[in-house]
Amino acid sequence: MRAAAIIVAAGSGKRFGSHTPKQFLKLKDKPVFLWSVEAFASLKVFKQIIIVVSRDMLESLSKKYKRFIFVSGGKERFDSVKNGLAAIDKDIDFIAVHDAARPLINKKDILAILKKAVENRAAIAAEKTKDTIKAVKNGFVQNTLDRSMLYNVQTPQIFAAKLLFKAYEKKIAKKTTDDSMLIEQSGVKVAVVETKFPNFKITNKLDFETARQILKNKGLNYVCRFRL
Repeated sequence: MRAAAIIVAAGSGKRFGSHTPKQFLKLKDKPVFLWSVEAFASLKVFKQIIIVVSRDMLESLSKKYKRFIFVSGGKERFDSVKNGLAAIDKDIDFIAVHDAARPLINKKDILAILKKAVENRAAIAAEKTKDTIKAVKNGFVQNTLDRSMLYNVQTPQIFAAKLLFKAYEKKIAKKTTDDSMLIEQSGVKVAVVETKFPNFKITNKLDFETARQILKNKGLNYVCRFRL
């Protein structure tokens, strides 16, 4: 079996409030995006690592990290993933799509998601929701959702290559929020794998500092389950 990973790193990160996009800030001793790239690259089953970046950074990053494939991003996230798909080799069986802003993804979690994807054609990383979630309209609670059924969806999301390519051939609706939703719309059941290690997305500076502290104090290979 041959797998490939598309690491999406083309976002501007406006919410983070930095001149440099958050995925290129140095986290401990390397850029944020490189943590997840190296996690996938360390697994022999991943034969291609494709990193989607903004056009203005394409040349410099391609020269600096020659072992990886860099492609330019598109207007929206789905455009960026589509550009990444264009670089996938024909003999790839499974494709992982991962956010570069999730640098703490653990190799054990990646393999668990891949295993589930092989069994079901589609699998995603997720974390069980801890808070009570309420549907709100016009400032008022409409109803309280069943927390036992709710998960916070993460990446990587891993799919059979043919399945993902077919999904991207269709027009993507504006309300579509992730690749899993595309697969769900095709009628395929997507398996959920609860991550056992920190895998939060760096959105603000507090997230960045939390990730820095985790790497500083414990690294990525600690055994205990950690939840923010």
